[in-house]
Amino acid sequence: MSETPTTDGRARRWAGHREARRLELVDAACSAIAEHGPEVTTEQIAARAGVSRPGLYRHFEGRDDLQSAIAARSVERLVAELEPVWRPSGRPFDMLAKALRAHLRWLGANGNVYRYLKRTSFGTGGESATTNVRATVAAHVAGMLVDGSLGAEIEPAVAHPLAFGLVGMVDSASSHWLDEPHGASLDQLVSQLTESCWAVIRASVGTDAVAGP
Repeated sequence: MSETPTTDGRARRWAGHREARRLELVDAACSAIAEHGPEVTTEQIAARAGVSRPGLYRHFEGRDDLQSAIAARSVERLVAELEPVWRPSGRPFDMLAKALRAHLRWLGANGNVYRYLKRTSFGTGGESATTNVRATVAAHVAGMLVDGSLGAEIEPAVAHPLAFGLVGMVDSASSHWLDEPHGASLDQLVSQLTESCWAVIRASVGTDAVAGP
């Protein structure tokens, strides 16, 4: 027997309620991580969410699922933070600096969440949660390289490895700065990374192919 429209509507509303509740719990988990650090316990997350530990896991298929949801939410927030950057405007060099500044500001404001993602793996393959963040940002950067937003239209075969290499360099440098700034300010690191990334782009595609800063 097929479901009646009323039954189907109730099922959709219940599914929407469960998804909204799950998102609330993920946001609570991110707040608990920000407060307690990357070694936060499930009990601390549950307490922040105002539920018991079993109550928390009624909405997740175990710890891996919770960690994956936290990673996905973090990617969503970072991409939202960088969203203005994906709309090309101004000189390519300045756009690059703007993107790096937005990334480092997000990192500074979400240091414990980033550290949590860095030390967390999910899924049977043991993939690092930060890999998901890097891959998402790198895909956007590759698109900007291909369409010429960063000064030259670069073929995908060159743009994608270049984008992942740049994001990897920035991620490694900014992660180190987060833990050991060695006196460097955010502005100084933005300037250094912008110059370095720009030099790599120009070296990869030829200095004549990319407009100068």
